[in-house]
Amino acid sequence: MKTKKTLLISVFVFICIALVIIVRFSLTHFSPKISPAASREECLKVACRYLDKDEPESAIYPLLLAIEKDEDDFRAHFLLAKVYHQTRIYHLAEKECKISLKLDPQSREALELLCQIKFEQGRVSWKDKNLQPALAEFTFVLEESENQKLVDSIAHLTGGTFKITRLTNDLFCDDAPSFSSDGKRIIFHSDTSYFLEDYGLKKIEVKKSRIFVMDANAENKTCLSSQEENETSERFAHFSHDGRFVVYEKENSSPHISDTIFNVDRDIFIKDSDSNEVKRLTHNDTYDGLPSFSPDDTEIIFVSDRPGGRNSIYRLNLKTRESNSISLKKSWDEKIGLIRRPRGMVLPYCPSFSPDGKKVLLHAGWNTRGVFLLNTDSKSWRRLTDRRNDCFFPSFSFDGKRIVFVSGYSDEEDLYVIDADGSNQMRLTYDGGTKRYPSFAPDGKSIVFAGKRKGEPDNYFEIYLLHLDQTISREKLKERLKDLENVS
Repeated sequence: MKTKKTLLISVFVFICIALVIIVRFSLTHFSPKISPAASREECLKVACRYLDKDEPESAIYPLLLAIEKDEDDFRAHFLLAKVYHQTRIYHLAEKECKISLKLDPQSREALELLCQIKFEQGRVSWKDKNLQPALAEFTFVLEESENQKLVDSIAHLTGGTFKITRLTNDLFCDDAPSFSSDGKRIIFHSDTSYFLEDYGLKKIEVKKSRIFVMDANAENKTCLSSQEENETSERFAHFSHDGRFVVYEKENSSPHISDTIFNVDRDIFIKDSDSNEVKRLTHNDTYDGLPSFSPDDTEIIFVSDRPGGRNSIYRLNLKTRESNSISLKKSWDEKIGLIRRPRGMVLPYCPSFSPDGKKVLLHAGWNTRGVFLLNTDSKSWRRLTDRRNDCFFPSFSFDGKRIVFVSGYSDEEDLYVIDADGSNQMRLTYDGGTKRYPSFAPDGKSIVFAGKRKGEPDNYFEIYLLHLDQTISREKLKERLKDLENVS
């Protein structure tokens, strides 16, 4: 029985090999042939037959032969440009296309092909991070092409089809923005605790982080932090839902910047905007940070690295000042791969309440982070993103229906939106710059985030606003390319 089965397999393999030989023989002996003495018309006919059979490589010789017989044959040059484009020999495709346009400057077909070729060349340069040649090719396409698909493709590559407005333009790192509940103000911190260089300035040491508030249109920027020189860094601020209070984390000491950039000894503070009174909410020698309010403003949720804690999410009652850990069960830790970082910094990270107050949104993990929803009673949890890609910095929309986060699905950090149940994932940006801490506007029509474009220095972030209700125009896209050119 085994011998019979082996024989059948051998016969099957023999038949397959025979079929391959027959096909190759047919292609060799029955494909269209061309003689060097053939007329220009015959050369073009043979080339077209190869193209109809989807054999562009075989069409190259008859087309070159046709051009040899008539160097001013527009059709031969144009077809050869198409062939080189199909075979991805872009420099030769561009050369033949330009010859075609010299022979017939009014040919829209040849011009659109040249735009397609230039887009492909630009895309290769963009992928290789050669920004200047890529931007030059893209600019040509925007100036000449009537193909909206090419325009949209350029928009996707360089930042997405949604309109993006730059709100800040400082020499410092502006970070972690979020809206007030009325949508009129944006709060963020200007993280100046880095050395700045590469701006035509000497390498200088600058002041510590400060919290700022500005109007949603980036006007009337004011500092909420103390201006005293001995004050320590203040970061990660959020408005209360009634707009009266601001909660934030603050360093307990001011280390020399040469010793450390990030001081892990931090506590939570709250400021009353009406009276300017500041109160300290936590008193620990470890890290308490990343605070945000509950929907009813009676509690805050934050990350802590307190000794003996399995995990790092705490909620604090603002009236009683009692804080309790939101316990994560051991099985939960094991399933998501929750581990401790060096020096005791514990994930998860970036916790926030859902608008109904019943769940906590966070990201967790170390090698590969994921976005999770956890019931406040800790009895159940759900992973909203897949395990294969790094997903982080999640934030709810004000109506609780959508979640925005940053991910490296495409090996680049871009913004994504999903429904609250993890479905209907949509990518918002395509530029490949670094992004973090996205946050919805109350009306859901825009997202504010901290971003660093390709080519900009490390630790140099600015505040941007992505408009979900506006797509970028061709003219605005040209302006985007000019901005990118100035950065690169």
